[in-house]
Formats: sequence, C-alpha cells, structure tokens
Amino acid sequence: MITPHPDGPPAAATGAARENAEPSPVLLLAREWADAMTASTYIPMARKDVERLTLELLTTLLTAMDSRERAPALLDEVAGRMVRANFTGPDSLRRSTEVLGQGLLSLLGDGPDGLTAKVISLIGGLATSYTKAMRERTFHQQELVKDALLRTKQEIERHLRASEARFREVFTSSGVGIALTDFDGRFVQANPALTEILGHSQEELAGVCLYDLFHEENAESLRLAYRELAEGGQERFRLRRMLVTKDGDAVWAYLAVSVLHEMPGHIVTIVEDATETHMLTQRLRQQSLNDALTGLANRQLFSSRLQTALARMDPQHGVTVLQLDLDGFGVVNSGMGPRVGDQLLQVTAKRLEQVFTDERALVARFGGDEFAVLVENTEDTPYPGRLAVLINTALAEPTYVDGVGVAVSASIGVVRANGQNLRPEEVLRSADITLRRAKACGKGQWELFDAQHDSEARLRTRLAASIPGAEENGEFEVVYQPVVRLADGSVACVEALLRWNHPELGELPHERCVELAEETGMILPLGRSMLREACMVAATWPSTVDGEPPGLLLNLTPLQARDPDLAGTVRMALADCGMGASRLRLGIPMSSLRQHRAEAEENAEVLGDMGVTIALHDFEGGLANLGICGSLKADMVRVSPWVVRRLSTMDDQEDALGTSVRFLLPALARSGAGVVVGGIDDAEQLDWWRRAGARFGQGEHFGGPASSQEITKILSSH
Repeated sequence: MITPHPDGPPAAATGAARENAEPSPVLLLAREWADAMTASTYIPMARKDVERLTLELLTTLLTAMDSRERAPALLDEVAGRMVRANFTGPDSLRRSTEVLGQGLLSLLGDGPDGLTAKVISLIGGLATSYTKAMRERTFHQQELVKDALLRTKQEIERHLRASEARFREVFTSSGVGIALTDFDGRFVQANPALTEILGHSQEELAGVCLYDLFHEENAESLRLAYRELAEGGQERFRLRRMLVTKDGDAVWAYLAVSVLHEMPGHIVTIVEDATETHMLTQRLRQQSLNDALTGLANRQLFSSRLQTALARMDPQHGVTVLQLDLDGFGVVNSGMGPRVGDQLLQVTAKRLEQVFTDERALVARFGGDEFAVLVENTEDTPYPGRLAVLINTALAEPTYVDGVGVAVSASIGVVRANGQNLRPEEVLRSADITLRRAKACGKGQWELFDAQHDSEARLRTRLAASIPGAEENGEFEVVYQPVVRLADGSVACVEALLRWNHPELGELPHERCVELAEETGMILPLGRSMLREACMVAATWPSTVDGEPPGLLLNLTPLQARDPDLAGTVRMALADCGMGASRLRLGIPMSSLRQHRAEAEENAEVLGDMGVTIALHDFEGGLANLGICGSLKADMVRVSPWVVRRLSTMDDQEDALGTSVRFLLPALARSGAGVVVGGIDDAEQLDWWRRAGARFGQGEHFGGPASSQEITKILSSH
C-alpha cells in the first residue's frame, strides 16, 4: 500500500529543509481535490482547513483500496465527511470522481493488471456511499420538515407566524425536492427544488397529479405503493424510480415518501435527483465490461457470455469461437502512428460486427490487435472456413486515412464446441493455441482446433513455462559430443550440448531444450551459464596427438546470435576459466544472417577480433547461403539436420538433393570452410559424406553425448 507522509519531511527536519521539500504526490492530489470542491460549491471553511480535510479523506481512500473488509466502512466515512463539509454542489460528485479517478491512477503509477479495476471499484463505491450519505441527509431534512409541520400545527395559535417562517425556510431552501400532496396525488405545495427537477412551475404543478409524473415503466407499482400508504398498510417507503420532466425526459430520483399524521389526508414526498449518480454508475459498469476504443465487449464480458452460451447451447449445433490476430498491424501502427492504428482497429470492429449481423454472435476485443467472436450456431451458420473467408474479405477493403489506404488480414484460430461441461477458460485456451498454429502457417490463414495438436501445444507450453524452475532445481546438464575428422577419426573439437533431465519425461535432448528456451527468452540466461560451465570443463582437457587440447564448439540460437551482450558474456567466461579465445568456436545460425544480419554480423566481427573462431550451422544449400559463408570467413559450416535426415532416408541418394549437396560441399571447401555433418550413425553414411566432400562428422557412429568426466576419459584415450 502507498503511504506517503502527508505533510512532507518528518518533524525532525530543519525549517529550511521543510520549506524546500517538494510537496508529496498525495498532497498535490489533495490540493487539486480541494480546488475542485471550492469551485463547485460554497464551503464554510478556511482554505487550509479544506486542504487538510481532503488530505485526510484521500489517505482514508488509499487505505480502503488495500482493505477489502474495511473498504465499505471507510468509504461511508469519507462520503459522510464530504457531505458534512458541504461538498454537495451540483457538480461536486462528478468533479470528485474525475479528479480522484485520474489522480489515483497517476499517483499509483504502473502497477499490476488489476489496478484500473481497483480504482474504478473504489470510485464506484465512493459514489454509492456519497449517494447514501446524501439520502441520509435528505431523510434528516425530511424529519426536520415533519417536525416543523408538527410544531406548526401544535403551536399554531401561539406561534403561528414564527412557525410558518421556520417551515417556509426549510421548505424553500432545501436542496432536494419536497412535494405535499393529498391522498389522490393532487399537489398542495411544492418547493423550488422540485420545480427545478421536474421543469414545471409551481402554478403548473397545482394542476397536475403527482401520479402523472411517474415514468410509464413504474407508474402502476408506484400508484399501488401510494395507495397502500393512504390506506394505512405502511407509514413510509423509499425507492429509486424514474420521473418524467415537463420536456418528457426521464429523471432518476430517490423517493422518500411518508404520511403526515399531523395533517390527516396528506403525504410528503422527498425527491432527490439521482440522474448523475445513475449515469456515473452505468458508465463505470460499461468501462468494466467494454473496450474503450471500439465499444466492443472486453475479455471479461466475452468470457461471461461464453459461459452462458456453453450452458444453454444446442448440442447438435454447438457454439463456435474464433480468435483473430491482425497481420501486419504493427507495421501500420509504427509506420503511420497510433492515431491511424486506432482508426484501423475501430474500422475492424465495425466490419467484424457487419460480418456477423445475421448470426447470434458477440464480437469482442481482447486487447492490442486481438479480437474474438462467439457464435451460437444454427443450422444456417456457415462452416468456419467460410467465416474466415468472409472476415478476410471484409478486412481486405482499404481504410483511407489522410488519403492513404491501409488494410490488414487476420490469422484465425477456430474452436467448435458442442460437448458438455466445457469451461470458458478451456475453450479460450484452445482458441489461443489454434491461433498460434494458424499464424505459424503464414498470414491470412485459419486453423480449426485439433485435439492432438492441442495436447502437444499444451505440453510444449507447460515445458517452456517450467524452464526457470527447472534451471533453479539443477535439472539442466551440459554434455559433450566429439566432432571428428572424417579422414582419420581424430577429434577436431568437442561440441557442448544441453540436456534436460526432466523428472517426468526423462531426458530431453539439446534440440528440444534450446527450441523451448528460445521461445521464452530463457535461452539467454541458460546460454550464459552453459558457456561458463563448458569453458571451465574445456580448460581441463588434455592435449591430443597434435599437442593441443581440442577446441570447444557451441552453436548459438538466433536470439543468442543477435544478443548485444554476447561479446561481453564470452569475454567474462574466458577470463573466469583462463582458456584462450582461439580454443572457443561459436556457431552462428544461417537464419540469423538472413533475418537479423546486421546484429549477427556485428557480433561475429567483434568475436573474431577477440580471437574467437566463427562457425556457421544450419546450412541448407543455395547460392545466397554460400555467399554468406564466404563473407564471414567461417572455418566450419554445419549442414542442416533436416538435409542429413532426408538423405539418410532416401533410397536413391543421387537425386536432385544429393547432386546439389555434392556440388555445394566442394564449393564450401574452396571458400576455406570445412563441412561438418551431424547425425552420422553408421559406416555407410560416413562413406557417402566423406565421398561428398565433408571433412568433419558427428553422430552415434563416433559416440553420443557424454558427461564432463566421460569426455575427459575419451579425449585422454585419443
């Protein structure tokens, strides 16, 4: 909870320090509130006393935000003090909610996702408590009026003129409307406040029946309540109902109605205009359930409606949930500015609603450029593929902003639900996973939920999310696999690999580990610790037959290759273990040089200047990749695993792929790079790759991944 010192520096501070201290954010907000209140109504207090009061009230509100149990009582206390201090002008409540709503969000800064909801809830609760306090004051004034009427009747002979003056003062100056009627609803008297609320003059009210001013929606129920009051069934009642003004407008009002026993045959009705409070409550409710930019339902409302639809759906037709992500929206938003992006989102919302005009559907915006549609299917509801076509056809029409036409397509994940006992969160999670699968297939694609893919995706997501805990628990292990020279079988270098000893799934190989870690960004901290540990181990390796210890190879992922801290991480790891930079060989993925070439090449150049040897991996062939190999002067190029697997499963290795490999490998050798082939599992594969021109190999034929102790023994035997 934020509890800034309300008066600035502590009491022990010097006078000069206190004068020079910056006012606290809480104090500034309290002053702004005080300004708003003194501008909205007359407050019989000195200015400093008003500021002191608003500061105390603001402190109590901050306490209420963090105390769910005490919040109602604290809000009632704040509202009661506001009313007693005469913060009761026509605009006092509205200005208070505006100042506090904006001020509290600014004061608390960036917080958890639920901060806006907490502030809205606090302001809504304050408005309710304020209304209750005003009603209590009204009821108190009613009692005063009744007391004045009673005293007038009892003392009419002795104090007629004084009694009438007192009654007239209360009746006339009251801020709430007061109507004195007979049992038939005919007006006997009405005060100025009531004429202002209803728009009728006192002369006009004299010829009007009170019952005629009730809104038609609740006119009959109110007539019955008044009739029961006249017949003695009850003495008073309090309701919030709508009245109709002279112009035909509806006014929400709190009615406090009671019989005047001292004036038989008469009823007094106290009318408090609650229209502003009602509108504020409705606006707050809409903000909590609707997207502010597009007016569509938000995720909370969508989930609620989905729950209802699942409960009442026809099993034969079921419901369809479509989750959409706009392709290329970031380009529009960044290239043309947020204003154009917002307009495009608003147009998208309208077009989606138009697509589903003939369906029983709800369109929602989940945030950013993500939308969702809930369709309660009928026999005429189009198949998901048709819906996807309709959506992208509608979105393809350009939206012109400042003379420029912009348009986007949508990737769509579709879930058709017709089973029992489905929970909304399960359906939405399935839609989200299906959407990711659609996006992976390219732009403007759609995918239908598949249970097998969903199970695999959930396992993948669960594994990726558990990586931080697995690292902390020591489940990751660095293992080592030799890279040998195909000519004589000697060890050229040793590759460090990652292995996850999962407590449930067993050993997960290096490729699976780095793929999951790359998705979550955990590859960066994992890679740093892996590099440091591998360098420590490599520094202890014995010399081979050529008199030098073998080098250490680590193949980087795309995220690692463009990491701006890569050079610093390598420099620190080498310094900690005392190993020379020339013994370290880092593999840059070819995909990084295609997609993020500037960052990857810059890292490669800095590492080369440090003495680190550069290699390339995931070479798939092609003249463009061949040119990249020559420009970086890599001493090793590793063939992509899929090429090796494809060739190893082919009956005829002399087809187009085999011919292409036989052409490219010598070309790589001429550029100065030795070709590395992984996945060599038998002598036949070894012979084919040796004849094709590969210089280095790796695989089960030469030995699988080994622990640090095992690799040391292997190297000692060579």
